[in-house]
Amino acid sequence: MKDRLKAVMSQFYVDGVPADILPRAGNLAERRNNATVVAGMRRTGKTYFTYQRMKELLDGGLPLERIVHVNFDDEWLAGLKADDLHLLTDIHAEMFPDAAQEKCYYFLDELQDVRGWEKFARRLIDSHRVQLCLTGSSSRMLSQDIATEMRGRSVLQEIFPLSFSEYLIYNGIYREIPTLVDAPTVRGKLKHHFTDYFRIGGFPDVQGLRDSERIATLQDYVNAVVYRDIVERHEIPSVPALKFVLQYLLHNFGRKVSTRAMSGILRQDGLPSDRAALSDYLSYYKDAYFAYSVPLRTDSLARRRTNPDKFYLVDTGLIGAAKFKDDAEGGWLLENFVYNALRRGNPKVEYYLTESGKEVDFLVTDAATHKKRLIQVTWEMSDKATFEREYAALAQARAETGITDCTIVTWEDERDLDDGIKVVPVWKWALRQNC
Repeated sequence: MKDRLKAVMSQFYVDGVPADILPRAGNLAERRNNATVVAGMRRTGKTYFTYQRMKELLDGGLPLERIVHVNFDDEWLAGLKADDLHLLTDIHAEMFPDAAQEKCYYFLDELQDVRGWEKFARRLIDSHRVQLCLTGSSSRMLSQDIATEMRGRSVLQEIFPLSFSEYLIYNGIYREIPTLVDAPTVRGKLKHHFTDYFRIGGFPDVQGLRDSERIATLQDYVNAVVYRDIVERHEIPSVPALKFVLQYLLHNFGRKVSTRAMSGILRQDGLPSDRAALSDYLSYYKDAYFAYSVPLRTDSLARRRTNPDKFYLVDTGLIGAAKFKDDAEGGWLLENFVYNALRRGNPKVEYYLTESGKEVDFLVTDAATHKKRLIQVTWEMSDKATFEREYAALAQARAETGITDCTIVTWEDERDLDDGIKVVPVWKWALRQNC
C-alpha cells in the first residue's frame, strides 16, 4: 500500500495544480487548528474549489512541496485502511524532509471512504504544523463522523452546482455580471441564457456538452450516488426499494414526501415496504447531497407529523436528465430552482401553511440577521385564478406572521403590487440573490 500511496502522491507533484481554474464564488474558509470541510454532491467542483486555494498559496510564494493532495477515491487506493493513513506524513517527510518541518497544507479528497479516518484527521490538526482541508460527498462528515473526534474543530463549506452568476462567467458569457440588467439588450441576453441554464443545470463538467453526452453524464452521476455513495457505504437490505425511493423523489420533488405513501405503493408491487428502512433511504439521499428536505414552519409536533417534509433535488438539469420531462412540471422545476438558490445562502428554509390551509412555498430565515421573508413560486401570474390563489396565500401568511418582505417568483411576469408584494422574474431574482 505504501508504494501505491507514494505513486499517487508523487503524481500530484509531477502534474502540479491545474492551470485552467475558473474561480468559484467565495474563498476557502480556514481557521487555525481546525479542519476545513468542503462538502457537496459528487462532481459539483469541490476539488477544483480546493485547487483555487492551492493556486492562491502558490501565487503567494508557498513551495508546492508544502502542499499534500491525495484523492482517496482513486482506484489505486482501494483497500486502504485507517492504520495506513500515517503513511501520508511518512511519505511526505521522506520526499521533502525540509518542507515537512514547516507548516504544510493537506488537501484530502473523499477521506470519509476510509473507515476510521477521524482519529488521523484529529492528529493532523493537533500537530499545529498542518492546515487540513477535507472534501467529501457525504454530510455525515459534518455530523456523526466529526462530532465524536473533532469536537467542534471543523469549519463547513458547502459546494453546490454552478449558480446562474457562476454559469454566466464559467461559460464566458460575461466576465463580470452586469448591473444594468433592465437595459433591453442585456435583459434579453440574460433571459435567453437563463433558459439554457435552467435546462442544462449547473454541474461544471456538463457545460458545453452535446445534449446526448450531457444527459448520459448526469445519469452517471445519479448512478454514482446510488451505488457508490449509498449502496457501498450503507448496508442496504433492498436495492430495488432504494431505487424506488429515487424514482419517487424524481417524480415528486417539490411535494410532501410520506414514507406511508411509499410503503403502500411498494406493498402493492410485492417489494419490501418497511417504513423505517424507507426513512433511512431518504436520509441517505440527503446525506449524499442529492436531495434536501424542507419542514413545515410550526412548533406543534402533532401538526408536523400530519404535514411531512417537502423534498427538493440538487439541480434542475439533473432532474431533466434522470427522467422524461413533462411541460406540466415547469412550475415544480421553478420551485426546485428557487429552493436551490436559497439553500446556497445557508438560511433556515421552511414552508408555511396558513390557518385556513393555504400554502406558501418558503419561509426563509437569514442565518446571520434572523430576518425573515416569504417567497411564493408560480410559473405565471397572468391567469386570474392563479393570481388570486398565489396572492391570497401570501397575503394571508403576511398577516399571520407579520413578515413584510414578500415576493412572488415567476418565469417572466414582473410587477409591484399595491400592497408592497413584488412579482419578480426568476432570472432577475437569481441575480439579486447573488447566486
